Amino acid sequence: MKIIHVVECFAGGVFSFLSNLTNELDKEEYIIIYGTNREEIPINFREKFPLNTKFIPWKSASRSINPLKDIKALWELYIILKKIDNIDIIHLHSSKAGFLGRVVSFLLGKSSRTIYTPHAISFLRLDVSPKKRKIFIWMEKFAGFFGGKIVACSESEKEAIEEQGIKNVTFINNGIKPLQIEKKENRSNKITIISVGRLSIQKNPKLFNDIALEFIDNSNIQFIWCGDGELKSELTSPNIKCTGWVERKELENHLANADIYLSTSLWEGLPLSVLEAMSVGLPVILSNCVGNRDLVKDNGFLYNNKIEVVKMINIFIKRNKLFIFKGEKSKEIFFKEFKLNVMSKKYYFLYKNNIFKYNRTEKL
Repeated sequence: MKIIHVVECFAGGVFSFLSNLTNELDKEEYIIIYGTNREEIPINFREKFPLNTKFIPWKSASRSINPLKDIKALWELYIILKKIDNIDIIHLHSSKAGFLGRVVSFLLGKSSRTIYTPHAISFLRLDVSPKKRKIFIWMEKFAGFFGGKIVACSESEKEAIEEQGIKNVTFINNGIKPLQIEKKENRSNKITIISVGRLSIQKNPKLFNDIALEFIDNSNIQFIWCGDGELKSELTSPNIKCTGWVERKELENHLANADIYLSTSLWEGLPLSVLEAMSVGLPVILSNCVGNRDLVKDNGFLYNNKIEVVKMINIFIKRNKLFIFKGEKSKEIFFKEFKLNVMSKKYYFLYKNNIFKYNRTEKL
């Protein structure tokens, strides 16, 4: 199959998703059309993909809504895709590529070959005004007229999309390779609570800081945030260690030595960092938002506010056996539902099914 991936934000979780998926299905032919206006793009990004992958820069693509720039980006994408022969699948990633890509696919007569994965769809964002969220909903509905199948990365994201009256939606859970490191046995009285990710509004570091402040008088409780970002200054509690961005092995060691994974996110698609923690065997305490709620069963707790999460941490402190029980459940759930090969097989069959339907329609 010749699969074209189109992505404006070629960084972060979307980058990891693409790298994982293409390497797992490495016998296919890939062309990645990527936005170039993100500072976070890995310098050595080509090394993270199969050798048969080609890359085409999408220079005019940008995150923010700007009619003139977006028309330019649409035209550039049209020219790029028009020059590519024998396309089997066009897979669009995140909202900007999802909107412009569906319009271009329609103009090229390739809507039935087009798949769109939002990776936390735009109208879930809580860092914009209600008015702007309504605009995002309208844009998603409008783009739907141009065809293409929406593939959410969690069941709760699919439900959130359908609640807005948007149709032709399915979901395939995100998946990752399990981390190749064992959870370290904690023989001390100290408890380490960890979170991983960009220090941005989405991840809500202020709440993480407020939770840590509730345990400031307990020297046995320590908090770690692995990551960096524009809101690093909000982590002021002295019992928080902020590592910044670290090498992969160091991150894995932090996870293996932690006792609880805590997410304070305001919205998600389905967070890869939580999956990594689950694969190691960490119990989870996650904010009750889209994406997070798909990951909590018998392996931890969902919470709605600071009071609830403080109570949940105290339950762990009082009942040491919970760490082992909930951690084992995390691994069990991960290996059953969220492994990379499970996700990649579902995408492979989705691609094949779309091609079959397209070819059948052409013959008719």
